[in-house]
Amino acid sequence: MHDDDTLTAYHEAGHAVVAYALGAAVEQVRLGGFDDPDDLPHRFGDVRVNWGRVDPRIAGTRGAGTRGAGKGADWQLQRELLTVLAGPVAEMIYRGEPAHPALHGPSQGDWAQAWELCRVAVPHPELRTRLLETLTTSLRQAIEREAWWAAVAAVADELLAHETLDQEQTEEILGFWIGRM
Repeated sequence: MHDDDTLTAYHEAGHAVVAYALGAAVEQVRLGGFDDPDDLPHRFGDVRVNWGRVDPRIAGTRGAGTRGAGKGADWQLQRELLTVLAGPVAEMIYRGEPAHPALHGPSQGDWAQAWELCRVAVPHPELRTRLLETLTTSLRQAIEREAWWAAVAAVADELLAHETLDQEQTEEILGFWIGRM
């Protein structure tokens, strides 16, 4: 049996590792919700990500299945979708269960967020589901790799020890692992 704090730590670590690997500044990772009156219901963990200035002219890498996948706006959407889905994927791997994020209680909020993020780019529900499931599968394959999983575990361990990691702490942990991925 896994305790809630450990599951949450791995979940939030998944978000943080993927966001950092995709170029975001991870400003804070924490167990427990942020003190935000609009943050209802109270979350058990959270990650604050800053993508910086997003230039829509920047060409992305290979697309994740959206039209015009080389366009900067599409690349940013892909980065955000991968980051949102990474939490449920990391938790899924840690649990050793193939739970679908749309059906697994703690991950349903992330799935709903990803669903809304790509509503405009992929308006057809069946295609949107297929895109999110494809991204989830790709993330699982990536995060299960030794260096990726070690990075997730390192963030989760530090999060369990300290409950909050600031940007400097996160960069110190992930800077070590990202170069090995």
